[in-house]
Amino acid sequence: MMPTIDGPAIKVMLLAISSSLAASIAAKVTVTTALGLIAAWLARRNRAAVRHALLAAMFGVALLLPIASFVMPPLHIGVPAGVESRAALPALMTGIDADRSVPTAGAGSRVTPAAPQESKLSLSNLLLAGWAAGVALFLLPVVVGLWQIRSLRRSGLPWRRGQPVVEALALDAGIHRRVEVLLHEALAGPMTCGVVRPAVVLPRDAEDWNPEDLNRAVVHELEHVRRGDSVSRCLARIACAVYWFHPLVWVAWRKLVLEAERSCDDAVLGRSEATAYADQLVGLAKRLSIAQKSPAQRSPLLAMANRADLATRVGAVLDSRQQRGRAGTFSLALACAAAVALVGVMSPLTVVAAPQAQAGRSFEVATVKQLDNGQPKYPGGTDLSFVGTSGNPFKISGNRITLNGTLHAFVAAAYSVKDYQVSGAPSWADSLMFNITALSPDADEAITQDQARIMLQSLLADRFQVKFHRDSKVLPVYYLVQSKSSKMFTPAGADETFSWKVTQEPGGLMRSKATNESIGDFVQLVGASADRPVIDKTGITGFIDYDILFEPGRTPKAVGPSVEGGGGKVAPNPDDLNRAVLDAIQDQLGLKLQSAKDAIEILVIDHAEQPSEN
Repeated sequence: MMPTIDGPAIKVMLLAISSSLAASIAAKVTVTTALGLIAAWLARRNRAAVRHALLAAMFGVALLLPIASFVMPPLHIGVPAGVESRAALPALMTGIDADRSVPTAGAGSRVTPAAPQESKLSLSNLLLAGWAAGVALFLLPVVVGLWQIRSLRRSGLPWRRGQPVVEALALDAGIHRRVEVLLHEALAGPMTCGVVRPAVVLPRDAEDWNPEDLNRAVVHELEHVRRGDSVSRCLARIACAVYWFHPLVWVAWRKLVLEAERSCDDAVLGRSEATAYADQLVGLAKRLSIAQKSPAQRSPLLAMANRADLATRVGAVLDSRQQRGRAGTFSLALACAAAVALVGVMSPLTVVAAPQAQAGRSFEVATVKQLDNGQPKYPGGTDLSFVGTSGNPFKISGNRITLNGTLHAFVAAAYSVKDYQVSGAPSWADSLMFNITALSPDADEAITQDQARIMLQSLLADRFQVKFHRDSKVLPVYYLVQSKSSKMFTPAGADETFSWKVTQEPGGLMRSKATNESIGDFVQLVGASADRPVIDKTGITGFIDYDILFEPGRTPKAVGPSVEGGGGKVAPNPDDLNRAVLDAIQDQLGLKLQSAKDAIEILVIDHAEQPSEN
């Protein structure tokens, strides 16, 4: 009973999607399938062809959603979520005589630097692999069924006596192309196959059927051909394989199969008595029951409706209250329009976590002033220079902080990201300069960089009405890798505590020295001096010690215990200084930066407002 497709094997493109996009698509498919099932239920007294059109449109939406979600620009729906406090590490060079020394937990678990290791399987990778395996498993019956149908068609015998009967009924049904008639001894009931060259395949004993039974069976199968059920059912079955984990999709599939058969039954009832056709369906059920026990009559996987469907169909055939007939042009157009509208409306939607500022951490007093030509508009006219650098974004004095810059720079400083990781801001966010002066609640305790960032997050949400979400974008990056001449790091000692210092040496040189620093923190420090995100590809693990010596405009080739020469203060250009730091890392530590492209986390500003001054 179930039509199938012959011809070349179907190629299914598996889209590589991120876990967030996969979750969004699964949610959209849930909504779409639920709407399709509800619509079919509301139309339960309407024509079966109308219900089938609604369900077919639903499966079309399910197949198009992943493609449209990639093509159409996203429209994010932010869901409030807590934000982790990210430790903001300063650049390798932020000032003279910088010093940090804190105990490091887990000192006994230091790992000596090792050769590059293969990345561990993440949960998202495991889920993706499980989904792909499920798709392959559920597509297997489709492939096997198509192969079985193709074999049946090739081995079927043309029925010349039945060909004129089928051609006459085809013209009466509005089919103006040739439909071939075949007989096959392996079939227990009639079926159709083919799209471009359709065929009706009948059991071998169809030659002995009475004319009325033969006509009813042929009319049913020709209605499948006219409706193009071969295509719609195979596409729906592929959608079931893609969403194999979703129970609603399988429920909709069974409904689609049943409504297609009932639509063809209605075509038969337009020219035959209901009781006679019901008796024929009961006889078909008996034939299918016998065929299941006979190895010689093994039905193709995609060829037959099951006996449960036949029982439901018999009840529908005898239901005099049920509307019959084909779906009208208006109903088909309405189903197609609803499908297009759903794809257009739902595909751009992406549910994302919209982190909020950490509760309970805010400034006691804060003023926001717009600057005019770099000068603040408040009494006293103090000239506050812009201090919003990536390494030291705040000017901190006790419990007081000051910060000059654009909203774009403030967001980058508050969430410890680079400027290029902030997007979606309004035009004024990059052109208007503001001064922020604020006091922390505890006047007797000096505010730290991390505390200042958390409080700035609250201030941006309150005064600038900043709302944003995190996303990912493929950007130019650097891979930090070991060169062939890598000198490696010195493994950290088991009893050492973390310490990092930047000092000025004789001769205008600068020294950056760290002990017991994690490789992850080191990579963040390197990234602070680079013009792109830096991703660790060194394969080094554990905690390390390092010691580099550098000078803006000149890269030393070695680091010794002391450097001869004069002293003096150095006020280098930041770009020259960053270049010198990166050159020193490459020459003295044997590491290098390789240009590449990779997915990087970005902050997308969804809303921001200019603050009122106070």
